[in-house]
Amino acid sequence: MKLFLLVLSLPVAAAALLNARREYRVHGRLTLFGLFLVCLMLFVPNLLIDYATNYRLPDSVLTYTGAVIGVLGLALCIAGMVAFRSLSKVLCLDVGSLADTGLYRWGRNPQYIGWLLFLLGFCLTDWSWWCLAALVVVAVSLHLLVLVEEEHLVRVFGEAYETFRKKTPRYLPPASRVNGVRVAQLL
Repeated sequence: MKLFLLVLSLPVAAAALLNARREYRVHGRLTLFGLFLVCLMLFVPNLLIDYATNYRLPDSVLTYTGAVIGVLGLALCIAGMVAFRSLSKVLCLDVGSLADTGLYRWGRNPQYIGWLLFLLGFCLTDWSWWCLAALVVVAVSLHLLVLVEEEHLVRVFGEAYETFRKKTPRYLPPASRVNGVRVAQLL
């Protein structure tokens, strides 16, 4: 079952990404079918993570660390979605306005970083190679979705998005210094 879910996640992700790209180009937003495919793209690897684990309360440093990372990641994901101030915008059904305040001052995709941290935390609480494989599939799928979304945002917002993109990193906050060394150099 685990191998089936892992293999299934690849064509589902490809179909969702190709459809999202087409819908953004044709309609300027996702349709309900496109939203369904993107949700399915995220659900199948998550199902694999759930199937590959037997969740229990944290009982070691690793599992406590995973629980903390997971909770913080979920909070970041939700905060990123709340910053959109529109459920239809969160679901990619409406373009709305460019989000460049709050969490979006530090990175263009805090909701996706939060989701990956949530999944990483979940994987750490009950480690398996299946969880790692599913996490990699989700990370690659989300990155490819971000590229599709960026192409769409350039078309919709033009120079405003280009300016935002130049001053705000795609994922991580701007580099700061720790003892004279840029944090980005440490990562």
